[in-house]
Amino acid sequence: MTEPDRPLVTFALFAYNQEKYIREAVEGAFAQTYQPLEIILSDDCSSDRTFEIMQEMAAAYEGPHEVRVRQSVVNKRLAGHISDVLEESRGDIISWAAGDDIAKANRTALFVSKIFECDDYVGVHSNIEEIDTNGNFIRHRNHTKEQANICLDRVTAFGDSVITQSHAFKRIVFETFGRFQDGLTQEGIAMAFREAALGRVAFIEDHLTLYRMGSGISTYSGMDIEKLKESEPVKYTNWYLSAFRQMKADSLVIGSKFSDEHTKRIDKGIIFFTLLNNINQGHNSIPSLFKNFTAAPSDSRSIRAFARRAMPKPLYRILKR
Repeated sequence: MTEPDRPLVTFALFAYNQEKYIREAVEGAFAQTYQPLEIILSDDCSSDRTFEIMQEMAAAYEGPHEVRVRQSVVNKRLAGHISDVLEESRGDIISWAAGDDIAKANRTALFVSKIFECDDYVGVHSNIEEIDTNGNFIRHRNHTKEQANICLDRVTAFGDSVITQSHAFKRIVFETFGRFQDGLTQEGIAMAFREAALGRVAFIEDHLTLYRMGSGISTYSGMDIEKLKESEPVKYTNWYLSAFRQMKADSLVIGSKFSDEHTKRIDKGIIFFTLLNNINQGHNSIPSLFKNFTAAPSDSRSIRAFARRAMPKPLYRILKR
């Protein structure tokens, strides 16, 4: 495409209490080679200097991109924060990054080029490169064929996710389905469903984002036994439960275009993860285990959750070493 034909792209940077890493994240946004680009630096009411650093860097920026800085009036959490920014964005294509990750300079340009290879493409995602909290290389995360090739059957059956850490999508995806539900805690599955329901999702094998391990709010890499045994499993289960509930709501938007089989899979997922949550929290564990095992005997997650919950902490600590 010649420059006048290029669509406006929104690059949104979502941050919350990430003053240690936000400079590198903003520098990654500023370094994008694609034009025209609207950059939105958004802070979700941080208690540290994240927002102030964003303001300082935006004021000093002299590059070609349009840069705006915003802050939530109150902490909106994941779903509300994303929805607010998408409503304020103007791009025909939207991409985002977290305040502790770093987008490579050619990421937006490659996403736009890929998404216009085929009229059916409504989204695109890529492999990522993992770094530690100090920015040191850990590994290239290469996704499997199933992880890369998003389809409605697998999303509704297994909760497959797009790689939202390195991802872009056409504006029609948000315009069709609108805001996320406030309780959503896993946006990747929800976006996979939305995009697969409207078209196809492209994949780029390049590692286009430096994904920082051990620093995010959603990820945990420590060895706190209390967290590993109790709170973290609940968090992970809620990711899937909230995503399947979002899928249920979004399926009503597309109505007759959605098959009965997909509806059954979503309903089954909501029941499964509700019961799994019961097990992880120690509520009606035995009846919940029995129901999940009867419905899906090949799925060991409920058995493992029951065993983990019942296991004494000293033994669990030994096994986790």
